[in-house]
Amino acid sequence: MLLRLLIGACFFLIVTSVRAEDLRIAYSAINGAQAPLWVAVEENIFKRHGLNVELIYIGGGSVVTNALISRDVQLARLGPNSVIQASLKGANLKMIANTVNTLVGSLMAKPAIQSPNDLVGKKIGVTRLSGNTDYALEFILRKYGLQRGKDVAVLQTGGLPQLLGAIVAGSVDAGLLTPPSNLQAVKLGLREVVDVSSLGMPYPNSVVAATAGYIAGNRNVLLRFVRAYSEAIARVAKDRPTTIKAFAKYTKEKDQAILGELYQIYGVKQLEKIPYVRTEAVEEVLRTEGVKGKVEPSSFVDNTLIAELENEGFYRKLYQ
Repeated sequence: MLLRLLIGACFFLIVTSVRAEDLRIAYSAINGAQAPLWVAVEENIFKRHGLNVELIYIGGGSVVTNALISRDVQLARLGPNSVIQASLKGANLKMIANTVNTLVGSLMAKPAIQSPNDLVGKKIGVTRLSGNTDYALEFILRKYGLQRGKDVAVLQTGGLPQLLGAIVAGSVDAGLLTPPSNLQAVKLGLREVVDVSSLGMPYPNSVVAATAGYIAGNRNVLLRFVRAYSEAIARVAKDRPTTIKAFAKYTKEKDQAILGELYQIYGVKQLEKIPYVRTEAVEEVLRTEGVKGKVEPSSFVDNTLIAELENEGFYRKLYQ
């Protein structure tokens, strides 16, 4: 009995010696790329690592970026363009993790629009100008020889649900949607004009970012975050039912076929198990921003947290 009490007391001291840290994390889109965040919250993975995480959805990368810069949140899940644009203006943001390394989504439109050439003279929606969906659209326009302002008008609508609603209502003629919104769009009778993922564009699609100042002053907290986030990535890869349950809760989707397809995309096909930010993918973003060769891709990245965990054998044990 005494031994049990001593063991219990030691366990209590070990657990309580790590003070729980409050961590506010904003994310910019309701799509499958958020799976590790959602699963980490729903399965109490963050809590097990001494983190009281508050997830905050803010539609659009530029708005999330402002929240990060103003310190309303400590971390943000957003597109790399937003990070780079803000940093070029002096914000000094760093990408510390990433789970998807290509563009994923579809240019969806009413059935009358059957090819990219049919977009001439039309209005195309994105969630936010200079955000992920706008970047993907720009890549499509360049590939098919179309110019914004001259051939097409590009409008921002807010979040993905709002963009889907705008296409259905006819406020815009087409829009760049990511899963599950593009899958929902098919059910509503819309046509996929371009499958973005088929274009093979390297892109750090789902980065987690922080300010350089926060990283410097809170490394131990961020190591806890990265451990928990990485455990959640492994849970997503191994646990389809739990991930689909999280998808259903946060996306409000009830169709099991759509949820299953969402898992295939973000839990199997595109998921990076060790979430390094690839500098070669960042370099491609710099090219589209017109600054390739003028700044180093590594200046926007801090992979040291992931590297520290890998060097201590964390990922090897996680996936053995």
